[in-house]
Amino acid sequence: MKGKMTVSHAKFQNYQHNYRLLCMTGLLGCRWHRYQQSTRENRKRDIFWFVVLILACLFVTFYFYFWLIAENDYNNLEWHMFQSLKKWIPWYTIMLGLACAAFGYFALMLMLSLCHLCYGHQLYIHPVHMVLFLLAMAGCITITVVIDDMWHEQWSTIYFSLQMMGPFLQIGAVAFATGLMWLVSHSWYSLSRKVWQLLWMLAIVIVMAGLYISPLFIHCPCLTFGSKLSPKPQIFAHRGAEGIAPENTVIAFEKAVEYGVYGLESDVRISYDGVPFIHHDDTLQRTTNVADVFPERAGDDCSMFNISDIQSLNAGKWFTEMDPFGTASELSSAEKELYENQSIPLLAQLMEIARNANMAVMFDVRIPSHDHPFFKSTVERVIDVVVKSGFNTSKLYWLVDGQEFEVAPPGSKMTYPGEPSLAKLKEANVSSVNVGFKILHPDTIREYRDNNISVNVWVVDSAWFFSYFWCLGTTSVTTRRIDQLAPLEHPEWTLPPNSYLILWVCVDVLSAVVIIIIFVIQRIRMFGTSFSPESISLTSARRARSYRSRTMKEKLIRDGIIDPIDEHEGQGSGVVNQPAAYSMSSFPSAPFAGAAAVRVGPITQPDQKYEVE
Repeated sequence: MKGKMTVSHAKFQNYQHNYRLLCMTGLLGCRWHRYQQSTRENRKRDIFWFVVLILACLFVTFYFYFWLIAENDYNNLEWHMFQSLKKWIPWYTIMLGLACAAFGYFALMLMLSLCHLCYGHQLYIHPVHMVLFLLAMAGCITITVVIDDMWHEQWSTIYFSLQMMGPFLQIGAVAFATGLMWLVSHSWYSLSRKVWQLLWMLAIVIVMAGLYISPLFIHCPCLTFGSKLSPKPQIFAHRGAEGIAPENTVIAFEKAVEYGVYGLESDVRISYDGVPFIHHDDTLQRTTNVADVFPERAGDDCSMFNISDIQSLNAGKWFTEMDPFGTASELSSAEKELYENQSIPLLAQLMEIARNANMAVMFDVRIPSHDHPFFKSTVERVIDVVVKSGFNTSKLYWLVDGQEFEVAPPGSKMTYPGEPSLAKLKEANVSSVNVGFKILHPDTIREYRDNNISVNVWVVDSAWFFSYFWCLGTTSVTTRRIDQLAPLEHPEWTLPPNSYLILWVCVDVLSAVVIIIIFVIQRIRMFGTSFSPESISLTSARRARSYRSRTMKEKLIRDGIIDPIDEHEGQGSGVVNQPAAYSMSSFPSAPFAGAAAVRVGPITQPDQKYEVE
């Protein structure tokens, strides 16, 4: 028969709260009152969830970066959703806010996990966090599929941004990886098997070598000498000053003139009674009040309206109500009233504004459907308006396709849409192209430039993106945000190639030296100044014994054999008074006659093993 033995000390231990450890273990594992018990060894499932955390953190970091870069083209996303839902919602602001919140959360979780590793605490992650990790992974995968299906052109923006920001991203990645080496080196020295040490060291070398040589694959155009920098690209105002005024209105074109841009860009359509007017969409729903004035015809093709009906619509109030670029809130009362009383302008009005300002003009001629009375004569009517306006046609960029080369205003600059080959351009005698950045390759711009072909890139709204095409030597760009790009006097940054080479080599060498120093310091901390293969084995054995000792003490606490207050967690537990030696008088006498004697060895510390019969 076995009896229950209670061991007590001469005086109680008093624990002092370590609030740093309390917050660390509480936030990650909800161990707010048991943080002293978190020094046990990591389990396999702890390591698994730590890997899941790293993957989720990488995913969320990428999407945080993605939504920052997507600022250049987010307006297309919001209008696409508006056409689907018939309701204006600032989707970009919502997605960017969610990405910021998710990035902050996962950065905090990763920091807490690294702190656990640094303090030698168990990577215990609360189940709520595990669920959030899995939801984040699932959400990121879903968003990837949706973007690839609906907005796959945006991946090209990521490619351009990595080329533009690559030098700084590489330096940041090297600095971050170098800082992690303190924990990595500790883990490497803690491995007891040489095979695992070899594999771990091989992985470290491969990762750091990849980071060190990654600039070989970065082709940033802004790594150039100032003397070789091309002139600032000319600016075409996309549908007028679209970012600060209602698009395709007289006030939008007048605002663009005030900013001194090179040219005006728009789209020309023809009314049912044969009058060319300025409008982009197939319908009038998005930018006018057609649903209120002609509710039964709201979804009809805009070319099926007479010009009197078209000009009776309000084309400016939507801008102040929806505020698509966040600029309408800055308008004064007088400006707001002016914007809200705009109508759809005629092509003749656009040509008059451009002629008076001596500005260039670029527009697409939108051909109506076959049942339109002016289907076959649309181009001729547009040319007639341009010629009668007195506009200098040498400043007209006439966008053409294969069927329109023989019909164009005399003296206009024939401009090919897309990214045609040099042979095709020379065959058609075209010296200008208008191409979207989504399908453009940087080498193509250089090729066009070397063959004296001017290149206009659309749509470029961000300053860093404008700087990218500036350094590439682009002739002109079309932008919605003339208020941001027109004032720029130089690219956001340039750096001579030899200076970047020096910076690159210095960062890599400094990183390598710091990593070596970290490994040396960790070796001295863990093994002292003397080092031998046997010391690793002894350290591993001591660690295993310590783990078994903690496991035994936890079992004794659960069985009620010792009082939890007697538990001593070692360094960092906050113990103020060291436990006193055990007194033999504290042992109870045998509870029954004939019981076997209790065999107790010399006892001086509470961590020693007891055998109880």
